[in-house]
Amino acid sequence: MWQVKQFSELSTEELFQIYQLRSAVFVVEQDRLYQDVDVHDKECLHLMNVENNQLVSYARIFMEGDHLTFGRVVIAKDHRGIGMGSELVKQILKTIKKYYPDEKVEIHAEDYVQHFYEKFGFKRIGDIISFNNSPHVKMVLQ
Repeated sequence: MWQVKQFSELSTEELFQIYQLRSAVFVVEQDRLYQDVDVHDKECLHLMNVENNQLVSYARIFMEGDHLTFGRVVIAKDHRGIGMGSELVKQILKTIKKYYPDEKVEIHAEDYVQHFYEKFGFKRIGDIISFNNSPHVKMVLQ
């Protein structure tokens, strides 16, 4: 079941599951050392897909300067390969349209998923940059 919540609306269990999933994937599985929990968590919309009381996919959406962005796009390991990534991006764009209909959207996508985001109307801008200790590209929603 898809849910959108502000930080103050999250239960302690939901917050725990968010941090647990993000840490499992971005820190442990991808073997990266970086500060996952940051100030954006308190100001963003948290988009969550919960099945059987377990968080299976997640992203956060927030304003960053003069544009809207999203990140921490993550699918639980046991739910990959079944189209959930595409469904998550569709839900992100649906949420953006509902809550931020007129905002410019820019993201920093991991380099290896650039073509995935292109399917949703994103266009790469510029060269590869290091973001959270991994290669990313800036992309803009057309």
